[in-house]
Amino acid sequence: MTDLDTFLAAGQAVAAVHGAVDQVINAALFYGPGVLALTATIAAFRACAWAADRYHQLLQDRADRRAYTARAFRLCRVADSAEAVLALGDNTVNEYLDNKLAATPDLAPEEGR
Repeated sequence: MTDLDTFLAAGQAVAAVHGAVDQVINAALFYGPGVLALTATIAAFRACAWAADRYHQLLQDRADRRAYTARAFRLCRVADSAEAVLALGDNTVNEYLDNKLAATPDLAPEEGR
């Protein structure tokens, strides 16, 4: 981008702002200050509602990240304990799993028992 392009873009921005200000002045002269105050109030209300929605979304995103982090931490703990059990050796692992199976209640008995 050259200096001339920058100068032309700045001129267009100034012209756009000038046009917007001109429209506001024309509206104030034509409709009166009551309509402009109402319009400003509505715009401020919508801006505050948008900001509140963004804030609540930010809080929800943080809560989701905390939940995902806690879940990942628990999964890492499970993986670490599984690796520790598997490092004991084949016979010890089988004995460990048999003990776990014996200590687990049978919540879904098989058919025919």
